[in-house]
Amino acid sequence: MRGEERLIDWIARELDGAAGTTLASGYQATVTLHDSPWGKLAVKRARHRGLFGAASLSREHEIYQRLSGISGIPKTYGKLGNAALVLEYVAGSSLRAARRSLHDQDEFFDRMLQTIDAMHAAGVAHCDLKRKDNTIVGPHETPYLVDFGVACILREGDGWAKRKWFALMRQMDYNAWVKLRFGRDPAQLPPEVAARYSPLWLERVARWIRIPWQKLTLRRLRKKWSKRR
Repeated sequence: MRGEERLIDWIARELDGAAGTTLASGYQATVTLHDSPWGKLAVKRARHRGLFGAASLSREHEIYQRLSGISGIPKTYGKLGNAALVLEYVAGSSLRAARRSLHDQDEFFDRMLQTIDAMHAAGVAHCDLKRKDNTIVGPHETPYLVDFGVACILREGDGWAKRKWFALMRQMDYNAWVKLRFGRDPAQLPPEVAARYSPLWLERVARWIRIPWQKLTLRRLRKKWSKRR
């Protein structure tokens, strides 16, 4: 039995139902860390049981398979039935936590952009890169993109409407990258960067909704309280 087959066999026997150490927990899923004879693994479990959760994990598994081999995308080792997705664990911190300690920000964001370009060429738009927690600063300051729960997939045979929507989501990824690199109000951009940046009406509408919703639900206060604990 080859190494990867042994790993998959071990995952099926040992990880189903194992608790692990919590890495992240959100309204859609929880991610836990597990040790294996082949190194550390991350297991993502959907919050919602039943068909919705299973469909969400299957879709995300398809995305990771589609992006296999792209630098800056964790590997997928398959699913545990319909309940969990097993991924390569990337040691590091989120961009939110590690941004100020980057030794070479230009190099980091150039590599991140290369990953985004390759991802788009494979027919996937992330759609949530504005969240700094969805970019991991891995070993040697390698950027890794994670959490494809709301990503958009462009499949062969998709019609005009889906292609138009994918183009919008792809532009949203580029806009998010520009804002992460140059700030929320990128007034003066290098020409090669300005060519990629195009604010969308969709982003303005989302911001109008998001800010009042965060205030109404006390999201920022809850985050601060969670960090203090």
